[in-house]
Amino acid sequence: MENLILEGTINLPSINFNASTHLLKITGRSIPEHPVKFYEPIESWIVSYLKTQPSKISIVIHLDYLNTHSTECVLIMLKKVVNYTQPNQVAIKIEWCFDEDDEDMEALGEDLASLLEIPFEIKEVKV
Repeated sequence: MENLILEGTINLPSINFNASTHLLKITGRSIPEHPVKFYEPIESWIVSYLKTQPSKISIVIHLDYLNTHSTECVLIMLKKVVNYTQPNQVAIKIEWCFDEDDEDMEALGEDLASLLEIPFEIKEVKV
């Protein structure tokens, strides 16, 4: 399976999903004009990736900002992965990174973790 690599812009996050290392990274800022349109191919890639039956999955998300619609898209994406991993007993690690003193992004990570009922590693990054 091919990796999914999308270069970020000022409004779009960088996506680096590596199917062979099972490391899925989202970094930057997510305020696309049409979030569903932006996240749709990412979600499709994840569905295809999960069909390869990975034995482990690591997700690293480090965003300095995401709007409400992007949050919904990220949550849907994470739910797909979590729903796959639980019945298949696949090891999953989700790392939510936030910039030093960014209490809003820290709280968002905690909210997402509680919605998914799976522990996140919530990590402050010194800038």
